[in-house]
Amino acid sequence: MEVNRIFSAEQISVHPELPSMLKEYTKAVIKANPKDLLAFSAEYFRKKADIPGDPVPGSEESSDPQEN
Repeated sequence: MEVNRIFSAEQISVHPELPSMLKEYTKAVIKANPKDLLAFSAEYFRKKADIPGDPVPGSEESSDPQEN
């Protein structure tokens, strides 16, 4: 198996949408301050990708409103 090692920043190609996507995500995490970051993240990106379905278990949207 060949391994492509990165030795300098010039070898890294960053998708043009990544910085703004990470900024939006970071703001959403800070605003929501979720108990379960992984569940929140899964639900956040499920919605961003327009993937239909029930909320991810453990995410803020799947929790019982009376728990909070």
